[in-house]
Amino acid sequence: MNRGLPAPLLVRHFERVGAHWKVSAGLRKVVTFKRLNLAAPLPSLGQFDIIFVRNVLIYFDVETKRYVLGQVSSLLRPDGWMFLGSAETTIGIDDRFERIVAGRTSAYRLRAGLKAAPAGAPGKG
Repeated sequence: MNRGLPAPLLVRHFERVGAHWKVSAGLRKVVTFKRLNLAAPLPSLGQFDIIFVRNVLIYFDVETKRYVLGQVSSLLRPDGWMFLGSAETTIGIDDRFERIVAGRTSAYRLRAGLKAAPAGAPGKG
């Protein structure tokens, strides 16, 4: 918990439970978790400011990576951010994203003026 989260935010959004921390009830009310298959068409989810796809792409072939990144691009707001794992990249896979170095990590944004990829499951044209 001491990896950059300011103390006021820590006490506002988390509760101490023994030696551990638990997300506060107020924050849990506004968070939804869903199990999704990124290699299949996604249900309507709306648009997101931040999407974390950390340590996911490394398990897919290039065609499936392109499909997943296309789906992510359709969910990302024009000024939104995507975070991948440190061993992952969009370079050579999806040129619609630009890599932004931020300290010891990188984030990805859609290049200005580019649109999301058309839907179509991998291997289905």
